[in-house]
Amino acid sequence: MKGFKVAKIEGKEISEATLRSRIKNRKPRFIFFDGHGSDTSLFDNSGKEFINLDSADVFQETVTYTIACSCLVKLGSVAIDKGCYAFIGYKKPFWIARDHKFESTPLKDRIAKPIIECSNIIVKSLIKGNDVEESIRKSHEKAVDNILKLIYSKEPLAPASLQALVYNDEALSFKGEASAKII
Repeated sequence: MKGFKVAKIEGKEISEATLRSRIKNRKPRFIFFDGHGSDTSLFDNSGKEFINLDSADVFQETVTYTIACSCLVKLGSVAIDKGCYAFIGYKKPFWIARDHKFESTPLKDRIAKPIIECSNIIVKSLIKGNDVEESIRKSHEKAVDNILKLIYSKEPLAPASLQALVYNDEALSFKGEASAKII
């Protein structure tokens, strides 16, 4: 990304120690996690907890966005209590409808696309310099556009996308500073 230094942690690298090391060395303003979670934790690729309420201080002095089930509920609150500027996430499980033919290429999946667009617009908006509140508003607006398209769609699996999109849009929120920015 132009003007941004991106540090990806994926696969076997995902751990609290790796995350803390990268944060200590790079001091990011933004942390984005796309994976599995619960109301109290984030999980690595093997389903092992790697961030929980006790380690939520890792998000201190950042804007954090988690596309992970229910993380906003308790993890987001504790992260804010421990110095996170804003924690964006979902109050309920995150739903993703998909066509299993595209498991390894989700960006080509017409069923997953409207859901992915709405969740990813938050990152794009923050990168453009918008604050947390504006970025979430943009996601809600994109959800409305996609919901209207899906209502009238002839795609046989459109109802699955529609249900997931409505559910996720209602669950999307944040804790912390509405005016927080990453740049």
